[in-house]
Order: sequence, then C-alpha cells, then structure tokens
Amino acid sequence: MPAQTNTKVPPPRNLTPPLCEKLRRDMTQACLKVAETHGLTVEGGELSDIDLRHGFDISFRVGIPMEDGAIYSPDKALFEVLAPHFGLEPSDYGRTFKSRGDLYRIVAINPNRPKYPISTERVSDGRGFKMPAETVVMYLQNSGA
Repeated sequence: MPAQTNTKVPPPRNLTPPLCEKLRRDMTQACLKVAETHGLTVEGGELSDIDLRHGFDISFRVGIPMEDGAIYSPDKALFEVLAPHFGLEPSDYGRTFKSRGDLYRIVAINPNRPKYPISTERVSDGRGFKMPAETVVMYLQNSGA
C-alpha cells in the first residue's frame, strides 16, 4: 500500500542521478534516526531498479548492532566459511572489481550453482549477476587492491 503524503512540493518531471543520490542520503539518515530511537542500527540504502522516468527501489536492513556496530549478515557469514573453497578470501566479501568498464561488488556465494557460484551486483544500478569463481578471482587479482 503506497504511503500517502500531504506534500506541497510538486513532483519532478524526471529523476536525475544527483536527485536519486540526495534522496538515498536523506532516506538513509531518516531511517537511521528512527532505528536509533529503538537501539537498532541500519545498513544499506543502495538504490536498485532505477528508472529515471518513474522511480527506483531502495533497501535497508535494520537490526541489532553487534560489537563492531554492524548487523549480522547470513550471506557474509556463509561467504566467510565458503570463500577458501572457491579460491577467495573471507575478507573478499563486499570487495569491488572492474569488468568491462563496470564496477561490481561481491555479495554472496551459492554453492548450489557450481558453474556460477559467486553473486555480484553492479554498483551503478544494483543489478545482480552470477559469475564463475575463477573469473572473480582473476578480476580481484588484476584490481591490485
């Protein structure tokens, strides 16, 4: 159900990348402020399914902060356990690399996909991609980081 607003500001004709980024920052801060009043923390705020003519999706994960302030992530925990079996390091979770001019982030390992076990997302739009482990290892080694 869409939220109803009593806004006096007319909607823009189109979204622009700078407007989307400003909205992302403002929404992240608002979400964090609400979560903190309940002793929780927020991660995320990534934009996805961006359509500059109509809208975009934004996702947040709200949870109880661990000692380091982060929220427990089952995907990260599984990645850290499985990474060595795929030629990766546990610390590779969340790392980025370039492929064909686009920047990708490592977000998960799915051992049930032997050909394409590594899940990544394109940083520019949040679109998900499945990749072979050897390819991801090669891109990380070439990134020099």
